[in-house]
Amino acid sequence: MKSSSISKYILAAVLLLACKSLFAQSALDPEQPGLFPVGVTSMQLDDHGRVDPETGGPRQLLTEIWYPAVDGVRGLPANKFSEFILRGAGTGFLEAAEEGLGGYREGITVAELDRTFENIAVRDASVRDGEWPLILFSHGSGGTRFGYIYFVEHMASHGYIVMAADHTGNARFTFLDGKPVISGGTRAASSATDRPNDISFLLDSMAKMNAGADSRFAGRINLDQVAVSGMSFGGSTSINVLNQDDRVKAGVILAPGGPTQERKNVSTPIMMIIGTEDSVIGLQGNERNRNYFEESQGPHYLVEILDAGHMTFTSVNQYNPMYGRGFGTGVRTSNGEPLTYIAADEAHTITVAYALAFFNTYVRGLDSYSGFLRENHYNDKIIFKR
Repeated sequence: MKSSSISKYILAAVLLLACKSLFAQSALDPEQPGLFPVGVTSMQLDDHGRVDPETGGPRQLLTEIWYPAVDGVRGLPANKFSEFILRGAGTGFLEAAEEGLGGYREGITVAELDRTFENIAVRDASVRDGEWPLILFSHGSGGTRFGYIYFVEHMASHGYIVMAADHTGNARFTFLDGKPVISGGTRAASSATDRPNDISFLLDSMAKMNAGADSRFAGRINLDQVAVSGMSFGGSTSINVLNQDDRVKAGVILAPGGPTQERKNVSTPIMMIIGTEDSVIGLQGNERNRNYFEESQGPHYLVEILDAGHMTFTSVNQYNPMYGRGFGTGVRTSNGEPLTYIAADEAHTITVAYALAFFNTYVRGLDSYSGFLRENHYNDKIIFKR
């Protein structure tokens, strides 16, 4: 073997050990952003195995993918909010988005959000070399694929590819074949069935991309390391996905509040994260979620964030920091007394820290993160069980 070849093998071994060492070091503080710059890209995926009741064509999903990007994008401008709206390229795109966002705050505009929306991903950056685990994320009812930016970007910066689609008919707004589509209509009636099937279809699509259908992601996915996550209806969607798709190895479930199937799988590792002051799913909803945790027989964790509401687990604070139901002020679910919700940044930090430690332990198999999952790191800010 030539000396140059030997040097290459030695260098590769050193880099591998350094990478493992860096992952181990980051286990000490999963609150912090990861080692990698983040890229993001949009695509429409068409499921020809299902029929859209309003078009007669395939079920279509506008999809976002966040991923570890190459070092060369460090310092480049971050993605603009309008790029989630496909740059307003189609007739009525901006109007549909602004009408939908107006439900969060009257008068909000995409132009304003282009100036104020905080995210770190670089649009269409090159995907970093490596074989990365996959997280499939499901938004809440009337939400959007990009409405949880604090969560998806954190995971991508730590070496995950994160895939999220607008659930057509149950998304606040989306854009398909050059046309805006709002929530409701015939599609909405089948959301409980469509949503988990959407997530399985995303996994099918990424498997094809990994096999070469999309050169950017070819060979970039570890299909043995797949997890699901979601919030509200998306949390319940995650529960249903764990029930019906055994390719998914673990789930982080945020404030689930939609319909769930009869539970079949009790052994898959799960983490349930809820807010004690969730007025949307109410006291009964939180009790149902605690029961799901208690009935789990595999590794299971419960994080209850005190003074967190339903919307606390979203990035809606970027549209309106006083939106209520989790941001600004409200009333307690137990007695109706006035309440100031936990600060969004604090709740988001707690959420991503525990979620990352869980994913790294049960999806990636990094033992160095398991210690974080053994205890309450936030004192009287949370109730922690395992």
